[in-house]
Amino acid sequence: MTEDDAPALIGYDGSEPAAEAIRAAAALLPGATAVIAYVCDEPLRLGDAAAARVALPDEVIARAVRDHEAAATAEAERIAEAGAAIARDAGLAATAAVTASDSPWRGLCAAAEEHGAGVIACGSRGRGGVSRALLGSTSSSLLHRSPLPVLVVPPGDGRPTGPAVIGYDRSDGAREAIALTARLLPGRPVLVVHGWTSPIRRSLLDAPLDEIQQVASTLDELFAGDADEVAGEGAALARSHGLDAQALTVASAPGAWRALIEAARAQQAALIVTGSRGRGAMASTVLGSVSAGLVHNAEVPVLVARGPAGSAAR
Repeated sequence: MTEDDAPALIGYDGSEPAAEAIRAAAALLPGATAVIAYVCDEPLRLGDAAAARVALPDEVIARAVRDHEAAATAEAERIAEAGAAIARDAGLAATAAVTASDSPWRGLCAAAEEHGAGVIACGSRGRGGVSRALLGSTSSSLLHRSPLPVLVVPPGDGRPTGPAVIGYDRSDGAREAIALTARLLPGRPVLVVHGWTSPIRRSLLDAPLDEIQQVASTLDELFAGDADEVAGEGAALARSHGLDAQALTVASAPGAWRALIEAARAQQAALIVTGSRGRGAMASTVLGSVSAGLVHNAEVPVLVARGPAGSAAR
């Protein structure tokens, strides 16, 4: 699956979206090794129960804290093992893991580091883009803060099929997306997609004068030709990594993520792969990004690559 057979770290919380994420990961990474991680709350400590000392001695409080911790640990292990069983049924060589943290995304990152994972996968609960951007979610937090590639699975049947769509724009992030696809999905055909929006089309093609329209059409063809060149370059790079790759250009409304979603829908793609430019959480929330747009709106799993620079920044 990955270099040095690093496992996939898949978050599981007992929910159906999390189970779908496990099944999707199994379909995308058949036969891979996986660690199914459940993130529980940090353990209750004696000091947290200090208010009870008014009525109870410390020994009684300590016993209650230990009983609570034992019960919570047993339940966490049960949930994690249930997730691992789902993974094994789906064809993954899976083990269960439990980690304690004050937030799910921090716990998943810590578990990924502990187990030497090569990618973190999680489900999406299907919130709308606006509410998810404003309120946050585990998937959004991982998107902005994880040092590893992140696979986000939207609600669905959990059995993605078809090619991988890789966004390409000549950036380092796009090149890393191609390299990541070659490492994780070596046998899957890919479409290297460059999305473009022509300012000429939007501003001049509806002009009344035939001469203006003719000039606009000529310039529009130049933009389209440049887009074909970029996509072709990306496909050639993908083939140099051993992928069965074809180039595709998509003219769409502004926002490169829209072009990738259109391509994925038209080609019945299994997933979309994109690079990350390494913006921080606040900048991505306010300004938007291709990866955030995809995670918030795509109907198929989205795999977000991390380049060396992005990882160091985190």
